[in-house]
Amino acid sequence: MAHAGTTARPVSAAPDGATGARRRPAAVLRPYVVGYTGFHTRFPAPRRRLELPTGHVTLVFAFGEGLWVSRTGELAAARLRPAPVSRALVAGPRTVPAIGVHAGAVHGLEVNMSPLGAYRLFGVPMAHFEEGLVDLADVLGPVGRELPERLRALDGWEARFNLLDSVLAARLDGGPAITPGVRGALALLWADTGPGALARATADTGWSPRHLRARFREEVGLPPKAVARVFRLQHALRALAAGTAPAEVAAARGYHDQAHFGRDVKAMTGLPPARFAALRGGLPPGSALDRMPGRITSVLLPPQPDRPG
Repeated sequence: MAHAGTTARPVSAAPDGATGARRRPAAVLRPYVVGYTGFHTRFPAPRRRLELPTGHVTLVFAFGEGLWVSRTGELAAARLRPAPVSRALVAGPRTVPAIGVHAGAVHGLEVNMSPLGAYRLFGVPMAHFEEGLVDLADVLGPVGRELPERLRALDGWEARFNLLDSVLAARLDGGPAITPGVRGALALLWADTGPGALARATADTGWSPRHLRARFREEVGLPPKAVARVFRLQHALRALAAGTAPAEVAAARGYHDQAHFGRDVKAMTGLPPARFAALRGGLPPGSALDRMPGRITSVLLPPQPDRPG
């Protein structure tokens, strides 16, 4: 398989101190996979990241101990050791944040893909990933069990990314077909986040709302209304990260008012808009902290003191 134009790009001096590399997948995978990120950190103390709803699917490989993930809407519930990532876990689209914690030293690789890409590559209904973390072996079988160790044993990010290209591309021919109406509705919901966007996207498919919901459950993993909400949030967070005032963001993105905007952001990220902006620390959209083009993926959280006793 040719990898022209897909040389791994080093990542250094990221906001959380991570080092590693990023690369787009092979051309045949680009309609489905957003990109690969390799990471390797060495800190004396734990680090916490708030992982925000993006509408995408994330596959995480951990090459050693020290990485934990918690799926929760309550930041206070995420302690140092929530759910350990022991091999490889898949997180589907969601409407609540996750907490990623590493113990200072962590080594692994992340793959981000669209929900339609995950549907095609994993070959299971996307509702399988609803509101939970799924072991890769549960959806890929022996290949999923062996892949983390095969990746870890390779020398360098370029070789690891090439192996992912080979394994994922080999699954394309056997994957289920993506319904054009679902693909079109997703594109419309991303482009149009104003009032009535969902009704317009539904009308464009020619389907009933019930049929659209059924197709989204199968191929996306979230109902259309939830997808529209996540997409609107993402556009709003990009504006906040770029320095736009919350009141202006609320008006531009079709929220009823600033209070409605604040409630929605708090419900989906665990943070009020002002706190989100403060924790971003002025980092613009597309910074090293954001691992997907066009998405705000992460916020660094302050250290959490241990509970007495």
